[in-house]
Amino acid sequence: MKHTRPRPTPSHTTSATRPRAASPPAPSPPAPSARGEDTRAALLAAGRAAFSRRGFDGSSVRDITREAGANLGAVTYHFGSKRGLYAAVLVEGLTPLVDRVGQAAGSSGSPLERLDVVVDVFFAYVAVNPDLPRLMMQEMAAGKVPPPELVALIRRNAGFVAGILTDGAKDGSIRAVHPMLGAVSIVSQPVFLNIMSPLLREVGGLDLSDPAVRAVVVRHVKAFLREGLSGSREASA
Repeated sequence: MKHTRPRPTPSHTTSATRPRAASPPAPSPPAPSARGEDTRAALLAAGRAAFSRRGFDGSSVRDITREAGANLGAVTYHFGSKRGLYAAVLVEGLTPLVDRVGQAAGSSGSPLERLDVVVDVFFAYVAVNPDLPRLMMQEMAAGKVPPPELVALIRRNAGFVAGILTDGAKDGSIRAVHPMLGAVSIVSQPVFLNIMSPLLREVGGLDLSDPAVRAVVVRHVKAFLREGLSGSREASA
């Protein structure tokens, strides 16, 4: 019986069976969260500009979303409502200021020296954020209840300043005053003067956008506060 050998398997492969080299992966699209953060930031910027120029009631969601390049439902999606966007604008704008006031309140130095630093912090911050005092005060000036987020920030800020006044009352460098009323009186100086800056420029020739003029105003406010707050030992020194 004649045996036949099996035919050898061809060692070559055809183009149809040859494995192809893997293609490089396509670039991934931006993550949805990143796109969402970009939209949120754009809405905050557009909302801040609109609320500063036209107030809360005069600013429409349609105008804000158009300026931000977002769809009409983006404000509701990210902030719940126009009121929520307004509160978020205030929180984003004012939180760094309150943090810096807290750092100033906890710094070294006498209570009056720390109050000087607080005044410096306020004027420096509003110099680069001149819209914030108007944003903060416009709802209250209209007789409306401010957003709870703004109330919390103001309470926290006043607490820092009231702590300095309490420390001064204890060591005799600051006369005894109502801590909260004293804190509001101190903070109102840079806030009010900034809001009144157009009138100061027209009536008194004081342009707060000029660093030299602003320095004069800051020195005035510090001297004014020291004169009103200094305790008996400080006043006689």
